[in-house]
Amino acid sequence: MRMTVPTPLGDIAVRCLAPVPGARPGGAPAPSGAPALLLLHANPGDGRDFDAVLPALADRYRTFVVDWPGYGGSTAPDPGRVTPEGLVGVAERVIDALAEEQGVRELAVLGNSVGGYVACRLAEGTRAASLTSLVLVDPAGFTRHTALTRWFCREVMGRPARARRLVVPLARAYLGRLGTPSARETYARVRELPHDERRLAVHCALWRGLADPGFGLVDPAALGLPILLLWGTRDPVVPAFLDGRRARRELPAGTSSVRLPTAHEPYNERPGLFLRHVLPFLENPRAVTARSVRPPSRPRIR
Repeated sequence: MRMTVPTPLGDIAVRCLAPVPGARPGGAPAPSGAPALLLLHANPGDGRDFDAVLPALADRYRTFVVDWPGYGGSTAPDPGRVTPEGLVGVAERVIDALAEEQGVRELAVLGNSVGGYVACRLAEGTRAASLTSLVLVDPAGFTRHTALTRWFCREVMGRPARARRLVVPLARAYLGRLGTPSARETYARVRELPHDERRLAVHCALWRGLADPGFGLVDPAALGLPILLLWGTRDPVVPAFLDGRRARRELPAGTSSVRLPTAHEPYNERPGLFLRHVLPFLENPRAVTARSVRPPSRPRIR
């Protein structure tokens, strides 16, 4: 089933999947108290990027997969207006529509890259009461702003003439080994991007938005819900040793943090490994985060 959510940035396509009775191993029903799950993809891409893990997630939860404006089945009448902050507004409209049309009152959010940034911003905003937990996969928003990063976002990846030449080799790097059908299909879609002016314009507008003065999280340490942070150690876009380390430092102390031997999209590259961490967290997020809290280290004696 699909639904369409009108927003100022375009009509947003949302795939809606519900657990099938008897489909789980042994015919066990889906957990009665399981929250709904909202999936937010990276830039560029669309909801199909999650296809390798979607069956396992949708087997347990009411799962809703968003296509950002201009990607997948969503429209973007004015691609240049699509910004990371605009995506936050889009996600808020989707949450409202899920409540009105699907009866969803609370949900977990899983976001990758700019989708992870949006997930954090939702938890800081007026929809925070609707969120039960966050799964952040190599999220944006933890890169330290410098003159170099702003220049790269605005003048390299933010300019179609330059991004057209770089988007495919960058995707080849951040998708890792292309060892799964899902990763190869995601890469095939990215290879079409330089020839699609509208999608390329959205891609560049989002990159430029990363350098806007208003881009950034208000206070990550104040996020008041369970969080699972997953980071690929071979991520060339938001490196684990820089952005990942900063995220672990700035997010709440109870955040469960896992480093994976992958690049930017572990759900595409190592879906089985990804699910081994995500499913237990979604099943009981407070128990997982409680176990992950480490006691303060003892001061070294010099």
